[in-house]
Amino acid sequence: MTDAAPTPRPLFQISGVTAGPLRTVLALILAAVIMQFSLIPGRELARWLYTSVLGLGQSEHVGLFVFLAIMFQAVTALIGVVVLKRVLPQADAHVRWPPARSYVGLAVVIGLAMGLIMLAADYWPELLAGTAPDGGYSTALLPAFEWLLAMITTGLAEETLFRGVMVGMLVVLIPGRVRLGTFEISLAGVLVAVLFGLAHYDAFLHNPLHLAIAQQIYAFVWGVTYVWLMERSKSLVAPIVAHGIGNVTEVGLIMVLMIVWA
Repeated sequence: MTDAAPTPRPLFQISGVTAGPLRTVLALILAAVIMQFSLIPGRELARWLYTSVLGLGQSEHVGLFVFLAIMFQAVTALIGVVVLKRVLPQADAHVRWPPARSYVGLAVVIGLAMGLIMLAADYWPELLAGTAPDGGYSTALLPAFEWLLAMITTGLAEETLFRGVMVGMLVVLIPGRVRLGTFEISLAGVLVAVLFGLAHYDAFLHNPLHLAIAQQIYAFVWGVTYVWLMERSKSLVAPIVAHGIGNVTEVGLIMVLMIVWA
């Protein structure tokens, strides 16, 4: 007598992979090159405008420099979207308003949770000691506003580049799905989440090792979450919202603690 019971699905599964190792490596190298050629020009153009045109140099308006870099990087990412559609027409960068459910409400909740987790991961020694975190932010009105503006708009650049251009491209070049329990996203989304974490490598240059490792871990988890929001909503709006809310929540709370615990 045969057992007709269905075979249970494994907890973790990678399926639909058709790209060989060489194609995968070459596609990832291409994605890394695109990442650098999108981020560096925008940052350097912002540096030139900030120092040579505005003449701010080492002033306390660093948040303005970060905001300018984000805006220029958003432009280079959008140029990447246009090029992607011409070179790889079947790629979907998800640069559209959500066609159905937006997931924006969930994105706000996720962003708030991300901000709290990042605050705890980055500054737990100070939080336990009840001392003001040294985030390097000015609490003066205008510089603080510039930092918060930069943080809330971060996703305009990073989500358009990482999730729109890079995931959109790699879904075509490296097809496949990754599932953990009921959570499932594209293999490309997981790979770009790794690159997203590596893009924050400077954490190892400025922070203690344990904090840098924690930042790499949550950067990867956030990257996976952003892809899930994009795939569910079929749009970049939700991941842009979650990204911005997460960053502005952490930085805003740091500023509050710098004032309260100063």
